[in-house]
Amino acid sequence: MENEKNNNKKLRILFLTARLPYPVIGGDRLKPYNILSYLAKKHNVTLVSFYQGKKVPDEYINEMKKLGLELFVLPLSPVKSSLRHLIRTFFRFPLEIGYYTQPEFKKVVDNLLQKQHFDIAFAFFMRTAEYLRNYSINKILMAEDCRTVYQRRSYQSTKNIIQKLTRWWEYKRLLKYEPEIVNHFDVITLVTEQDISSMQTQNPKPKYRLLTNGTDINKFKMPKRFTQRKDILFAGKLDIWANVLMIRDIVKNIFPIIQLEIPDCKLNIVGANPSNEIKSLESETIKIHANVPEMVPFLQNARVFLHPHVGGSGIQNKIIEAMACGCPIVTTTTGIQGIQATHGKDVMIGISHQELGEHTIKLLKDDLFANQVSMNARLLIERTHSWESVFEALDKIINEVIDGVNI
Repeated sequence: MENEKNNNKKLRILFLTARLPYPVIGGDRLKPYNILSYLAKKHNVTLVSFYQGKKVPDEYINEMKKLGLELFVLPLSPVKSSLRHLIRTFFRFPLEIGYYTQPEFKKVVDNLLQKQHFDIAFAFFMRTAEYLRNYSINKILMAEDCRTVYQRRSYQSTKNIIQKLTRWWEYKRLLKYEPEIVNHFDVITLVTEQDISSMQTQNPKPKYRLLTNGTDINKFKMPKRFTQRKDILFAGKLDIWANVLMIRDIVKNIFPIIQLEIPDCKLNIVGANPSNEIKSLESETIKIHANVPEMVPFLQNARVFLHPHVGGSGIQNKIIEAMACGCPIVTTTTGIQGIQATHGKDVMIGISHQELGEHTIKLLKDDLFANQVSMNARLLIERTHSWESVFEALDKIINEVIDGVNI
């Protein structure tokens, strides 16, 4: 009865993000944008956010205000923020925390909390947690993933000495910071059970809850005909180091295995901001599609989404979107974490280059099998990763924090 009352009560919500959730590109914008859109329909929501640049385009402000938010957006200078961190907080915070811990943002948040009553506050990503640390208010840290695991896997998997040293340093700082900051929140949400387990190992005391990621199942949908699907797809931001490593792995170690069996097979690499290295890979069998306006046609037309994920934590939004489009996935155990998929039914999971290559070949050659995997993938996402299911879980977590009753 109390939960039902809170569901109907109009709450005052403070929501902090390290990046303005518009334009809606990437997981760090996609999830907060959809959650803010949902919350603003039922509650009074105030958003405080950074924008990396000198001036926020009016279009971005107008689009966010259409959601019905009270909005405070602060410009974030990469140069100034980096220098401030180096001078003031280098030995106190991890890089990703110190970079976003800025006095202008703190002043706005402090002013809001001192002058207004909020029923609950959200820090999206650990990067904004510092601003709520010392306030006695109902608060949720949407940590998303275990950052120590992410950085540990990242420094272990890279061979670039600068990347390795930087990520090792960040890992060491996070080992101290992450288990402590979570003590200051009522609930910490993460996107996979693996991340929850990792956080509990570091600090078992706080309440950790699963809040997975969703997708627009009406936008990301199956094509009319499976027979139009052909070739292999890799997609993602092409200036992100993890994606560069996967592309190298595909081109050097996996695609040649596939070509031995299917010589005329093609690989499409799709995404924003490809480096000169990525552009140089283009050939008769490898096509680079840079900064495309829409991903859906590529996901609907690909026969296989190849994703040799080797590190990181959290959940892969692009895998959710691809599966929603019925695009058969070939990935690793870490690539599919957070999605309750079964190997050989909903996806194909491999460890070695040979396994990943053989799984891709099977999907390219066996029409009936590939079609069944395609349909199973779509059904799984409809059941478990629609935004409606995420919002339902979010409401339960909000009620838990306000009522103080475990779920």
